[in-house]
Amino acid sequence: MDYQHILYAKAAPVATVTLNRPEKLNALSVELQLEVRDALEDAGTDPEIRVIVLKATGRAFSAGFDISAGERQDGVQMRARLLDGKGFNGTAWWDVFWNNPKPIIAQIQGYCIAGGMATAMFCDLRICAEDAKFGAPEIRTGGAYIPAVWPWVIGMTKARELLYTGNLIDAAEAKRLDLVNQVVALDELDAAVAAQAATIAKLPASTVQYNKKLVNMAYELMGIRQVVERSQELQALGATSPGSSPEIATFQELQRNEGLNAALAWNAERFADEDAWFRRPRS
Repeated sequence: MDYQHILYAKAAPVATVTLNRPEKLNALSVELQLEVRDALEDAGTDPEIRVIVLKATGRAFSAGFDISAGERQDGVQMRARLLDGKGFNGTAWWDVFWNNPKPIIAQIQGYCIAGGMATAMFCDLRICAEDAKFGAPEIRTGGAYIPAVWPWVIGMTKARELLYTGNLIDAAEAKRLDLVNQVVALDELDAAVAAQAATIAKLPASTVQYNKKLVNMAYELMGIRQVVERSQELQALGATSPGSSPEIATFQELQRNEGLNAALAWNAERFADEDAWFRRPRS
């Protein structure tokens, strides 16, 4: 595949997949998702590769799924899009990471939010810079969080708080919640990820692969896969039912008539107090 939206490099025993849409804050377009899948499948089947690193160029890991197209879909169409693996906007996107036989380390800087954060959650380990920010702000104008794995990762209490507010948290709080494995200075991020990858690569490859499968199996027995699939359906229901939510209706109307930036600005103003801690002061 001729990659247009990612960079892919292999230096055994490590393969590196780099999201490369910095001008779009590495928003996850369908084209980018298909390229990531192709690279991960290649690395996952290469016997010389023992660890995969997922990173990104620019000032953000990822701002989430690319919604700039703003297409209108009803609930049936949205559910089909989310659950159809060919488009890689649904459960199949998470399977790309979950089912890969090699451990995947997410290397995170800046914003890691919405679908970008969900993607990082399905990596095996997460190492972030001190400037990283995490959250699911899209739920303020959409449906259920996809995929809803936070209860398993950070516990019920904090999961409820974040999923009821859409608030973001910083790197220190993410570490306290065990959302990330390690927090380092931005200029130390490459070295920290490389060191972790090197340690994992020293183990027998089969041992790491089997242990990943065992951990996955433990969570699958607790119903994590069913919750992920259900979250897709509830997200589709909420996002395609603007008549039942004035917030969703206003956001979608602004996006259609004035563009995505106008809709985002309207929503940001509504949560100015909650987000003041990380937004730059206005001039």
